[in-house]
Amino acid sequence: MAVRSATPLNLLVREQAAKALLSATYAFLRSNKITTGSQRPEDLSKHNESKELTLYRRAMRTYESMGVLMATWFTNPTFLDRFGNPMSLTASKGRRSIVNLIRLSKVRVSSDIAIELLKSSPSVKSAGSDHFVALRRVFVLPEFEIPRAALVVERYLNTLRHNAQGRKRGATLLLERSCHVPQIDLRTVGPILRDIKERGTAFMDSTDGEIEASRLRRSRRSKKAVTGEVGVVVFAWTKSKGRQA
Repeated sequence: MAVRSATPLNLLVREQAAKALLSATYAFLRSNKITTGSQRPEDLSKHNESKELTLYRRAMRTYESMGVLMATWFTNPTFLDRFGNPMSLTASKGRRSIVNLIRLSKVRVSSDIAIELLKSSPSVKSAGSDHFVALRRVFVLPEFEIPRAALVVERYLNTLRHNAQGRKRGATLLLERSCHVPQIDLRTVGPILRDIKERGTAFMDSTDGEIEASRLRRSRRSKKAVTGEVGVVVFAWTKSKGRQA
C-alpha cells in the first residue's frame, strides 16, 4: 500500500470491504434483471463507489502479497533449516530477514507494513523484539472476515456470470459445484470434516504452487499480455437446523 495509516489495516478496510460486498451483490442482481424492492444505498452510488473501493482493493493486494511472503518463507531454501522447516526471520537487514523475504518473493509491499501485519497475524509468532517465527503457511488476520467475504463473493458471482455466458457460446466453463446432504447428525461429522480439511489443504497447496509459478513478474510483462487473475476458493460448511420436534 502506498499510504500509511495509524489505524490497523484489518480495521481500516472493513467498511470499504462491506461496500464492495454489497456492490458486487447489487451488480449481480441487476445483471439478472432482479430488483430487491428497495433503493440502492446512497453511499453505493457510482459517484462514490470507485473512490470508496480503492482502499479496499489496494489492501487486498497487500493481503495477497502477505500470502506470497508466507509461501516463500515455507518453500525457499534460504529460509529453511536442514529439516525443511521455516527458520525465524529478523526485522533488520540480512540474509534471513523480512527485507530479504520481500525481495525474493518479488512482491510490492514495504518492510514496515509487512512487519506490522506479521505482528498482527496468528500465522506468525514474535520471538523477542525483532524476530518472527512462522506457525502456519496460510496468512490470516484477525477481524478480516468481511474483506475476505467480499473477495470471495465478488469472484464467485463473476464465476456464475461467466459460466452462464459460456454455456450460450459453448466456451470453456469455470469449475463451480458443491455437494451436500440436507439431513445429517452434526455430532458424527468430525471425521468427515477432518478428511475434507486434509485433502483440501493438500490440493490447495499444490494448486497454489502451480498458480504462483505462472505469476507475471514485472520484468516478464509484455505489452501484448492480457493480464488478469486466476484463483481457487475451497470451503466446507455445516449449518444447524435446530432440534426437530
